[in-house]
Amino acid sequence: MQSYQQEFLQFLLQCKALTFGDFVTKSGRKTPYFINTGKFQDGASIAGLGTFYAQHVDALGLNPDLLFGPAYKGIPLCVSTASALATHFNRNVGFCFNRKEAKDHGDGGLFVGMKPEAGKRVVIVEDVITAGTTLQEVVPFLRATAAVDIVGVVIAVDRCERGKGSRSAVAEAQSELGVQVYPLLTIHEIIAALEGNKTAIPAPPDIVSRIRQYLGEYGASA
Repeated sequence: MQSYQQEFLQFLLQCKALTFGDFVTKSGRKTPYFINTGKFQDGASIAGLGTFYAQHVDALGLNPDLLFGPAYKGIPLCVSTASALATHFNRNVGFCFNRKEAKDHGDGGLFVGMKPEAGKRVVIVEDVITAGTTLQEVVPFLRATAAVDIVGVVIAVDRCERGKGSRSAVAEAQSELGVQVYPLLTIHEIIAALEGNKTAIPAPPDIVSRIRQYLGEYGASA
């Protein structure tokens, strides 16, 4: 991991966006850990989150024209990341998010912010990918709107879980949709940090074994 990725893990723990216990994911799987970017509920924390995303976008050299955040959790992500790119990396990019239902008055339509246009380099920002459901909806939706160039999908954590088959949901999305997914962290990197006691906030003593057990049931082969 790069130093900013190590700092990002500490940040997730300190803000309780990475928590341990008993949860159920969107796909219905019972999991011993949960990533919830909805925990970033004030100006300082969402600004910090956007800065980590911006640093990852910059380090990867994605050079987007537009950041797209799927409603709802992607909305603060695209706004805070665009702000951080302008403030810290001298990169002024547009941001856009979708409405769940089209607006029939005022500016109208399904988009808020800079509209996707043909040829624009777009980076999608999301929190996590478990089953890949959101991407399967969003990528065709964007491409049907305009001939955009989706140059990457940036997420907080890759849970490295199976999709419809034996491969991970991320691998399936990359293959089926023709997009590249760039997580700030993977669950395997988180496990390594927990095992090495490299986290500022101690985790439950049995959490590594519980996560490994979970991955044994739902983890992807590749």
